[in-house]
Amino acid sequence: MTMWQIIAGVLLFAAVTAVLYVWGLKKTLDQQEDLTRALLNACGSRVLKYLKKHDTITVREIERQIAGVTVRQFWSRKRLTVQAPDKVSGQVIGFLLDQQYIQPAGRDCYKKKS
Repeated sequence: MTMWQIIAGVLLFAAVTAVLYVWGLKKTLDQQEDLTRALLNACGSRVLKYLKKHDTITVREIERQIAGVTVRQFWSRKRLTVQAPDKVSGQVIGFLLDQQYIQPAGRDCYKKKS
């Protein structure tokens, strides 16, 4: 190997290492937002699954459905778990209303949007 091939190899290795480092750093910085989004999605799925078998759901029933839901990313040890469903239920309801999956059906009661 010539001197130029060795220099090119070292520079290529350094460039790939820098790209991988920046990619990992970005994933770490965005991890909390991604986990929160995944938790809202998982809780929303539980509520919609409940609504397949029932006509309406109350806020208390939403809290029971989302209690203990856990999400994690496959490449990380960090987990996000619903420990206070009374505080998270408002966010889940807001998420489902924004996505137009549910609609109000009275006071503290929701039904699946038809």
